[in-house]
Amino acid sequence: MRTLFVFDYKDYKEDGTVGTRPSARGIIVRDGRIAMVHSRKYDYYAFSGGGIDRDESGKDALIREVREETGLEVIPDSIKEYGLIVRKEAAGTKEKRQLTSYPG
Repeated sequence: MRTLFVFDYKDYKEDGTVGTRPSARGIIVRDGRIAMVHSRKYDYYAFSGGGIDRDESGKDALIREVREETGLEVIPDSIKEYGLIVRKEAAGTKEKRQLTSYPG
């Protein structure tokens, strides 16, 4: 799968422990409009999605997260891979954390 972009905030200790967190995000298009979620706290928009739990697939996580965040029901057969996004940033202890967002 192609990597779309890598965000590297470089706010972590380079020699620290690296933690990973897989997640699933979706570009939801309905009637020519794109569904996004808005963070009132930080005032930004993002594609719906979140962490993949140990007992679920990326597709199941995407369906669950979209339902929780938007109330929309994703048709499983409509999910297509688009690309990969990697985010590297400090965890709470300034150790490096890499979050990778997969499509279903």
